[in-house]
Amino acid sequence: MPEQRLDEHLRRYYTDKKPSKQCLDRLVALAESTRAVESPSPETPPATKTRRTTPVYLAIAASLLLVFLGSGVFMLQQKNDSTDPYWLVAKEIAVNHNKHLTIEFPTGNYRELNRLMDKLDFSGVISKRLAPGEYRLLGGRYCSIQGQLALQLKLQDRAGNLYTLYQAPLNKMLSGIQQGEQLIDGLRVTLWREAGLLLGLASPQGIKKEDSE
Repeated sequence: MPEQRLDEHLRRYYTDKKPSKQCLDRLVALAESTRAVESPSPETPPATKTRRTTPVYLAIAASLLLVFLGSGVFMLQQKNDSTDPYWLVAKEIAVNHNKHLTIEFPTGNYRELNRLMDKLDFSGVISKRLAPGEYRLLGGRYCSIQGQLALQLKLQDRAGNLYTLYQAPLNKMLSGIQQGEQLIDGLRVTLWREAGLLLGLASPQGIKKEDSE
């Protein structure tokens, strides 16, 4: 390999690995600090050279470890960041559920609730995924899913556990979300499409699926 500065070589090679900027800056600083050690003076005895160059290799090894650790953090952040529509919606549902907002329209009747919530440009549905008689409607309130006006229903099962069921009309973004499940903030968030709507159910994580459907 042609002789070249350590910091230039590392920057060029590991740029494609996409470590964070902070990680890369720390790596370059570490390389700069070891450059003087790589070039001992001519009069330095061989034994001394060996002792003084050993930390250079240790520094390089530490640099590589730093890059890989930095890359790992980057990948972890990307996994849960704001690029995946499914994650965005599931996270928003979990956050809203944990706010424990009061019910704006208390009623146990879906038809009455649709009449009261006249600002919605769609009608809420009784999901076929929910076992008949298992969930009792407590009421609803207005909410939003990714900036779109949506319906939030408060449900309660026979054991007294509380759930929130979100319903929103399918737009370009929501239409691409397939059925799935995500564990977020101590909740199990299930998303599916039904009757031209995106539905999302937030339920306590400890409740088994077969017990709640």
